Amino acid sequence: MKTDNLRNFTVRFLESALRRVEATAKPFYGGRLSTGEAIRRLAEERLDAIESEAPRERTRDALLRILRAWRSGHSLSLADLRFLSDKSNTAYQRCRREFVLRELLVANVSAFREAVQLAKGGKTGKGIQPEERYFLGNLATSRGTIEGKTLPESVDKWLELLPELPSASQGEFASRNLLTYLRDEEFSDESRLSKTLGPYIPALLQLAIRGYWISERSALVESPKEPPTWPMHMNPIQRGRISLSAIVGEHDVTLAMDSSAHHSVITANHFVEVEDLAEMTRLAVAGHELRGETFVWLKLPEPPARFMLKTERAVWIFDAEDFASFGQCLDSLFREPSVAALVERLRYAYGRI
Repeated sequence: MKTDNLRNFTVRFLESALRRVEATAKPFYGGRLSTGEAIRRLAEERLDAIESEAPRERTRDALLRILRAWRSGHSLSLADLRFLSDKSNTAYQRCRREFVLRELLVANVSAFREAVQLAKGGKTGKGIQPEERYFLGNLATSRGTIEGKTLPESVDKWLELLPELPSASQGEFASRNLLTYLRDEEFSDESRLSKTLGPYIPALLQLAIRGYWISERSALVESPKEPPTWPMHMNPIQRGRISLSAIVGEHDVTLAMDSSAHHSVITANHFVEVEDLAEMTRLAVAGHELRGETFVWLKLPEPPARFMLKTERAVWIFDAEDFASFGQCLDSLFREPSVAALVERLRYAYGRI
C-alpha cells in the first residue's frame, strides 16, 4: 500500500484569521506549534466532524442503488466497491453457519488479488513487502501461513489449498484483505478498477445482501408499485412416505415437508430457510454433518441407520429410506425450471454466503 505522505500546499489567509489561529488554536493544542501545524490540525478535525455528522445513505438504499447500477451495466465507483467489500466482510462476521460457500469466498479473494495487481501496474516486485504481511496473516490455512514470491502468488497458493467447505472464520479473515486494500490504496483510474473487479461484483453483491438479511431479517426488494400477486401452490412432490408442498410468491418461497411416519410437519418459512434446508440435506446425503443457518443433519451411531434433523424448534428422526426420499423431494423441487429461475433471482433479494 502507498504511504500517506505529507505534501506542501500553499493557501492564503486573512490576517485576522491567522491572528485568531495564533490566539486561540495554538494555545488550545498546547506546545510550541507552528501556525501552519495548528491550521492543519484544525482542518483535519473539522473534516472528521463533517464526515461523522453528514447524513449517510441507508444500507438498503445503497444496496438497491448499486444493484440497479450493476444490472444496467454501469461502472461502480470506488466508494461503492468499498461499501460492498465492507458489507461482505460484515456478513462473514455474523454468519451462523459452520461453513461458507467456496465460490463466493474465491471471488472475494480473487477480487483482492486483481486489485493488488492493478494498483501495482502488474509489477508486483520480488518478495513480500513489509506492509503486505498483514494480508498474509489473513490467509492462514491448516498448513500455516501461505507465502509465495509475491502477494498475488501467495493468494493463488491459498486458493489452491482452500477446502470445498471453508469455515466462516476463514471467510471473515480472508475478506478483510479486499476491504482493507480498497480502503487504504489509491487508484488513479476508478473506471478501470470497476471493470477489473466486474466479474466479482455478483458475488460481492450476494454477500452484502446476505449481510443485510442477517441484520434486518428483510428481503432487499423495491417498494411495490402495484398490489402483490397471490402466491402459487405448487403440486406436491411425493417420494416414498415423504411429501413436499411448496408455496411460491413473487419475492419468496416456503415449503412444508410431511411424512406418514411423523405427527408433525417440517417447515421452511422463507427463502433463506428453504435454501438452507436443501443445502444441509445435500451435504448430509454426501456424508457431511454441518450446522446451517437453521438446520443440521446428524447420523445416529446405533444401527440400523437413522438420521436426525435438528432445528431450534424441534427434532425429527428418519430411517435411511425416508432420509433418501427427503433428499429426492428437495432435489426434484430445485430442478423444476420455474423454481430454479426464482431461486436465481431471489439470491439478489436474500443474498448468499
